[in-house]
Amino acid sequence: MLNRNSAIIEKYNIGKYLFEDKTEIILFENRNLIIQQIAAWPDEISNLEKFFSDQLGVQKNIDFNRGKILNNNSLWRMEPSKWWLLGSIINLPENLGTSLELSHAFTSITIKGAKSDNLLNRHLPLDLRLDNFPIHSSASSAIHHVSVKLFRLSEKEFRLFIPRGFALSIWEILLETASQFGYEITDS
Repeated sequence: MLNRNSAIIEKYNIGKYLFEDKTEIILFENRNLIIQQIAAWPDEISNLEKFFSDQLGVQKNIDFNRGKILNNNSLWRMEPSKWWLLGSIINLPENLGTSLELSHAFTSITIKGAKSDNLLNRHLPLDLRLDNFPIHSSASSAIHHVSVKLFRLSEKEFRLFIPRGFALSIWEILLETASQFGYEITDS
């Protein structure tokens, strides 16, 4: 796999940026992404789900807009017949569907902390309350007309996927908004 430079490196200044002596948001870039998009042939969805069970140990079929955290990776059902595998690449039999490696197409940012959902709600038209967007949920949405993917990893931890060409401008918007809560940029 090719090494790639961060799309947000010029504005990625590690440190604490306090507001009223506190930081309620932690942000970091998830570097060295591995994203494999897998699309099932229409008549092969159940066979592909069995393949996921055999290859990845997924015990239960994943519902639309939901994910499953596995040992070293995660599997997310992004559309009725499309999944994202994060963290590794599997060899997909041609009779089940097709796959596309998207690792270089996105920048991924983790946003966590007490006010992480408040920060995201300033930009996303999604109801991020836990009962409406539970842990291991995903959604496709937009920030300033840029299509993004959002995953909820825990009650106050989210992972945002931004098309690489728009990552720097979205990063700047997130930092400006985070300044009202106090934030920290870390390495991980």
